[in-house]
Amino acid sequence: MNKKFTVREKLDILKRSLKLINNADKGHTFRKIFTVAPQIIDEFSVIFLASLVIDGIMAAKPLSYLLTAAVIVCGVTFITNLMGNIISSRANCHNFYYSQNSKRMLQKKVLEIDYTRAEDTGTMNSLQQAQNYMSNGQTGIPAMESSFAYMFYGVFSVIIGVILIAPSLLAKPAGTAGFMGFVQSPWGFLAVMAVTILLMLLPSGVIIPKIINLRQECFKDSELLQADRVAGRLRSQTIYNYRMGKEIRLYDESELLLNKYIECNKIIADKWTECVKKVVGCDGLSFIVALVLQLLLYGFAIARAAGGMMSPGEVIAFVMYFSRIRIGIGNISVHISQILTNTTFCSQVFDFLDIPDEKYQGTIPTEKRDDNEYEFEFKHVYFKYPGSEQYVLKDINLKWRIGEKMALVGKNGCGKSTLVKLLCRLYDPTEGEITLNGIDIKKYKYEDYMALFSVVFQDSKLFSFSMAENVAADTDYDSDRVENCVVRAGLGERLEKMENGINTCMYKDFDEHGVEVSGGEAQKLCLARAVYKGAPFIVLDEPTAALDPVSEHDIYTKFNGIVGTRTAIYISHRLSSCRFCDEITVMEDGKIAERGSHQALLEMDGVYKSLWTAQAEYYKDTAGELFL
Repeated sequence: MNKKFTVREKLDILKRSLKLINNADKGHTFRKIFTVAPQIIDEFSVIFLASLVIDGIMAAKPLSYLLTAAVIVCGVTFITNLMGNIISSRANCHNFYYSQNSKRMLQKKVLEIDYTRAEDTGTMNSLQQAQNYMSNGQTGIPAMESSFAYMFYGVFSVIIGVILIAPSLLAKPAGTAGFMGFVQSPWGFLAVMAVTILLMLLPSGVIIPKIINLRQECFKDSELLQADRVAGRLRSQTIYNYRMGKEIRLYDESELLLNKYIECNKIIADKWTECVKKVVGCDGLSFIVALVLQLLLYGFAIARAAGGMMSPGEVIAFVMYFSRIRIGIGNISVHISQILTNTTFCSQVFDFLDIPDEKYQGTIPTEKRDDNEYEFEFKHVYFKYPGSEQYVLKDINLKWRIGEKMALVGKNGCGKSTLVKLLCRLYDPTEGEITLNGIDIKKYKYEDYMALFSVVFQDSKLFSFSMAENVAADTDYDSDRVENCVVRAGLGERLEKMENGINTCMYKDFDEHGVEVSGGEAQKLCLARAVYKGAPFIVLDEPTAALDPVSEHDIYTKFNGIVGTRTAIYISHRLSSCRFCDEITVMEDGKIAERGSHQALLEMDGVYKSLWTAQAEYYKDTAGELFL
C-alpha cells in the first residue's frame, strides 16, 4: 500500500527535496529554472515580430521595412538560441555535480549503515528505490526540479501572453448581436479562458496523477526491484568482472549467466510493458482534451477575425499568444500536480537516508592504556540473526585478557564467526551482554571500540588500489611501516619483484600495469593490513581456509610471532593449526563444549579429541607431520 501524505507533509518533503538538491549542487534549482528564460523570450518575440511582417506585407510596406523586420526576427532567434545553449551547457555541467554528489550521499549512507541492515534484502531494495528516485528524470527528485522549472515557464508564459494579447481584447466589437457578439466581447474571452482552465484541470488533477501513480506502482514492485538489482549485480560483478572469466570459460557458464540475465530483463520488460499500456490509455484522454482546447481556440479566433476586429497579423499573433497562455496554464496546473504527487517518490529517498542507526551509540571513550590491560567477557550471550527464530549462539560465557592467544575451533556452522561478529559489534547480542573491563561494550564510543580490533576474515577483500593503500587502508600512509608489515606477513620476495614496490596496483581493474595476486598472497596482504593497524586485539577468522593444512599451520605459526604481546583469536575448523594457543575453546551447536590446552582437551576424551582423531585420520597422508 502506498503511504498517503497530507498537503503539509508533501510540502515538507518538497522543501527537503529542494534542500537536498542545493546541498548536492548549490544554486542547481535556480539554474534549472533560468534555462527556460531564452525559450520564453524566443517564442513571444518571434510571434510579435512575425505579426509585424505579415501586417507589413498586407499593407504593402517598403521592402526595407520587411527586410529589417526579418533581420530582427532572425537576430532575436540567434541570440536566444545562443543564450539557451550557453545556459543549458552550464546547467548540464552542474547536472554532473548534482549526480555525483547525490550518489555520494547514498554511498555515505551505505558505508555507515548498521551491518545488520547492510545484509538485509529489504534495505538493499530500499537503496535501489532511492537510487532510482535520486536520478530518474520522470519520477523522483530530478523530475520534481524539472516540474518547478516548467511551472515557472507556465507562469511567465501566462503573464507575458496576457500582456501582449490585451490590446486585441480592448478592440471594440463590430456590433454583432447574439452569440457572435458575445464571442467578440471581452466577456467572451473570459468565458473561453474559464473553459480552458477547467479543461486543463482535468489532466492535471486526474490524468497526470493517475499516470504518476501507475509508474510509482511499477517502481515499487518488489519483483521488479529484485530483478533490476540482480541484473545490475550480474553486469558489474560477474559478466564485466574479468576475474570471473576463468571459471566462466572452464565450466562453460556463459549460457547460465546470459539466461539469468535474460530472465531478469524479461521480468523488467514485462513489468514496464504492462505499465506503459496503462499509461498510454491515460495519455489518450490527455490528447482528446488537447484537441478540444485547440478547436475552441481556433473557433474563438475565427469568430473575432470575422468581425473585422483584427488584422491578419494580429489574428496570427492572437492565436499564437492564446496558445502560449493555454500551454502556460497547462504547465502550471500539470506541474503543480506532478510536484505534489511526486513527493511520494521523493519520500522513498528519505526513507533510505533516514534508516535509523539501531545500534546504541555509547559515549564512553575506550581507555588508552599503555599496559594494554583489556579484559573481554561474554556473559550469558544468546544471539539469533534478524528475521530468524533459531539461536546461533546459546548461553555463551567466555573471558580472556590482552596478551592471551585463544583458538576457537569446531565444525563449520557451529557459531565461531558469529561470536567474532558480536565481539566486533557488527551485531549486538539478542540476550546477555559483552563487557570490556567490566563495562558493556555498547556504552563505548563505537569508533573508539572498533579501533581496538584488527580482523582478517575468510572472505577478506582487497581493493584495486596500490598495495600500500590496501595495507594502510588510507591514502596517507607511512611507506617504511607498510613495507615492514608486508615483509613480516611473508611477501618480501614478491615485493622485491614488483617494479613499483608498495605503489604497485593490485589487479588490473584500474591500471593495466596492475598485478594479479594469488589467494594465499591476498590473505597475507590482509594479514599485513591487520598488523599495520596496530590494534591490541587481532582476530584471524579462518583466513587460510582455502589453503592446505601445512600452509595454514605455517601462516598461523608465523603470525603468532608477529602478534607479540597482543591478544589473538584464531578461528579454524582445522584443530592442528591452533595447537600453539594458550587456550582452545571448542564450540558445538552454538554452545561452548570444552575449554583448555591442546593436551588437556585430548585427555578429556570429549568433543575435541573426537574431532582431532577424525581430522588426523583424514590428513595423515598429506599433513601427517602436524600430528606427531
